[in-house]
Amino acid sequence: MKVGIDIHSVGKQQTGNETYIRNLVSNLIGLGGDNADYHLFYTHDDQMDVNGQVPQTRICPHQSVFRIPFVFPYQLRKQKVDVAHFQYVIPPVMKCPAVVMIHDISYEYHPEYFNPLECKRMKMLIPFSAHKSKHILTVSEYSKQQIMQRYNIPDDKITVTYNGVSESFRVLPDGTETYRRLSRFGFKKPFILAVGNLQPRKNIERLIRAYSKLRSSGKIDLDLVLVGQVRWGGKAIFDEVESLGVKNNIHITGYVSDEELVALYNKATLFAYPSLYEGFGLPLIEAMACGTPVISSNASCMPEVGGSAAHYIDPYSEGGMMDALELVANSASVREQLIQKGFERASDFNWKSTAEKTLRVFEEVVA
Repeated sequence: MKVGIDIHSVGKQQTGNETYIRNLVSNLIGLGGDNADYHLFYTHDDQMDVNGQVPQTRICPHQSVFRIPFVFPYQLRKQKVDVAHFQYVIPPVMKCPAVVMIHDISYEYHPEYFNPLECKRMKMLIPFSAHKSKHILTVSEYSKQQIMQRYNIPDDKITVTYNGVSESFRVLPDGTETYRRLSRFGFKKPFILAVGNLQPRKNIERLIRAYSKLRSSGKIDLDLVLVGQVRWGGKAIFDEVESLGVKNNIHITGYVSDEELVALYNKATLFAYPSLYEGFGLPLIEAMACGTPVISSNASCMPEVGGSAAHYIDPYSEGGMMDALELVANSASVREQLIQKGFERASDFNWKSTAEKTLRVFEEVVA
């Protein structure tokens, strides 16, 4: 069985999509066995480092309007692929069956969080891909239920393959090279950490308001570090920081490497994840694996992923957010309880299991 995998998100700093495909491919290769051969399809110069274990073909041109409907079907035929794996969108016509990973369909339920043109494109192409594909993968039971209900997809056509935690996300000893990597940020004070692209659904503006009120009233003595790239609607976050007069205490890093992210989790006093909607919420379990106490929104999939290991809040309640930040920031015993529960919860998620379930889907589709 030859499996073709679209890895165009590699090297694009697409956060969750890139993390997923990198770890899925690495672990599929790591499973070994004689049942599957893999062929990766990349764009630009962004091959995966797989030590020559599997062949890779560059897809040109890289623009999706040409790559997906025209170039991919040709290359899949040329490489004699038996089943192809895509994220979100598949070619409209292809010889082999397709398995599509749809992480979430937030654009259907919250179009206000998206660029209108991009939202329209997703509403057209992703439902088509869901129906046209041979099988759908998604990352949580929450997402599965939404896909089933919105697109009238039968239960047996969707398989949940939870994301995992890379082994690099762990507790680090003091003085390691990874810690020294944080010197470029210039953080000197203990801090609250928030990770995610800067966009409306991450709810960062409300977090900033809650933080600034606690800071100005002297109830917490922590800085706030925001990690993530600016996406559509993200400029409002910078405006919020300016208007509240807390610019000196809030640090916006932009995109960071995995090594830097691990160090940030380790250094943070607590991790805040007030998102209004997620398909999985990977930073939740990454923070837990690094021994960071977690405050999380109780919306969408977050309780499913975090289990009993997070302190949950109503993401629409600024007052509730303030109470949680103050409690966890100032109580060592609360933080220690969350840390220990977090270690246990993070151990439930691993990429090898994700790869094994995905491989079974490939085998069933080909059979």
